[in-house]
Amino acid sequence: MQTKDNKRNLRRDMLLRLRSVPTELRNEQSAQLCRALAPFLNKGQKSLTVAIYAPMAHEVNLLLLLSMYPQHRFAVPRCRAARRMDFYHITRPEEQIQPDSRNIPAPIEGLTYIPPQQFDIIIVPGVAFTTQGARLGYGGGYYDTYLPQCPQATLIAAAFPCQIVESIPTEAHDLTIPHIITPSNFRQ
Repeated sequence: MQTKDNKRNLRRDMLLRLRSVPTELRNEQSAQLCRALAPFLNKGQKSLTVAIYAPMAHEVNLLLLLSMYPQHRFAVPRCRAARRMDFYHITRPEEQIQPDSRNIPAPIEGLTYIPPQQFDIIIVPGVAFTTQGARLGYGGGYYDTYLPQCPQATLIAAAFPCQIVESIPTEAHDLTIPHIITPSNFRQ
């Protein structure tokens, strides 16, 4: 129970920290992080299928990638019951993403479903990360449940500097993200 309490406390503190980042700085660092993903997304003429997420106000805005990499197919998740999540192809986020019943940005109904085995890259959200790849999510377990279905995909997290911590309490079901990208470990 102590690990769960430690996670809950860290999550609360990190969300307060994230929400205090000025909008201008968040926008600037989101653009830097999207550019930092170039080594993963520049695969010549090959079109990739990439899972991203529609950002909440305090998160990295990855929607910029759609205009930067029009050759790729991007998808965002919709959370379902029982820690289940499905991804749907988006091309026009301003029209195709709306807040769900929990006020989380999600794809509208009627978009093309993308099965887990089709993803080449999954950019995973989180509240905090370590440089070794430990991740603290939002506590719902959606990505910990979904990612094992995608062993072929490269897992990446794009994080603001304030999201990097020295350690994160982990449990057996917590997955490691091999690539943690921050503005400070990216050179333009």
